Amino acid sequence: MQNATRAGEKQTRLSNPLLDLAVAGLEAQLKAWQTYQVETTQFVAKRLRSNLEHLQALGHCCDADSVNECQRAWLGDVQKDYAEECSRITATAFAMGFGELANLGRLFGSTATKNPQPVQPASGPQRVPSPTSRGSLVSAA
Repeated sequence: MQNATRAGEKQTRLSNPLLDLAVAGLEAQLKAWQTYQVETTQFVAKRLRSNLEHLQALGHCCDADSVNECQRAWLGDVQKDYAEECSRITATAFAMGFGELANLGRLFGSTATKNPQPVQPASGPQRVPSPTSRGSLVSAA
C-alpha cells in the first residue's frame, strides 16, 4: 500500500490509456443520457398538454362532424410533433456523435491537419472479378 503523501509533495498520476478511454466514454455516455432525457421530457410534456387540450375540445363537440374534425386536427398535430421530435433527436445524435469523436481523437493524440494529403491509389492494374452468369452457375451444378 502506498504511503500517504506528505504536505507540500505533489502527487503524480500514472498514465493509463485504457482508464482514460473508459472515463472519456463514460463522460460521453452521461452527457448523451442527460441530453436525451431533457429532450424527451419536454416532448412528453408537450404531447400530454396537447392530448389534454384535445380531450377538452372533444367535450365540446355536439355532432359526429365536429368530432371527426377535432380528431383530424389532433392526428395532424401528432404527426407533425413526432416528425419534429424525430428530426431533433437525429440532429442531437449527430451533433453529439461528431463532438465526441473529435474528443476521442484528441485522447488518442491525433490532430487534424489543415491540408490533408489525398490517398494515392495502389500502383499496378486493379483486377476486378467478373460477374458469373446464371448459365455458368447452372452448368456447374
